[in-house]
Amino acid sequence: MSEKKGLVQEFKEFLTTGDLMSIAVAFIMGLAVKGLIDSFVKDIFTGTIGLFVECKDILDATGKKIGSDCSGLTGKAYKSLAWGNFLNSVINFVIIAFVVFWIVKVYKKSTKRDLAQDGPSEVDLLTEIRDELKSRG
Repeated sequence: MSEKKGLVQEFKEFLTTGDLMSIAVAFIMGLAVKGLIDSFVKDIFTGTIGLFVECKDILDATGKKIGSDCSGLTGKAYKSLAWGNFLNSVINFVIIAFVVFWIVKVYKKSTKRDLAQDGPSEVDLLTEIRDELKSRG
């Protein structure tokens, strides 16, 4: 039974020490950066390449598009750059980063408050012990 209680206590400490918060922040920010990079590649980088490569649609007998042939360098603009989509991704990233910043700030403030409510720190206790020993000696 005491082994379960120890495990529960360890899990509670894991949740409250900040390790889990660091992992969560890294995961969320990683996903946000991935979205930003994906948008840059799709909307800006690929569009820039499209300025130099002409792509033609491959149609079947009914006129339905079944693929693209992008084999020739022509200098014609095939696909415009999607600056609006990229700007939207940048704004999303900034909003996510701002919200995560505030969550971490509130979390840190609440954990400091919890530590302050636990009682005096080790330094305070050692100072009290030193002072008590000096007064007896």
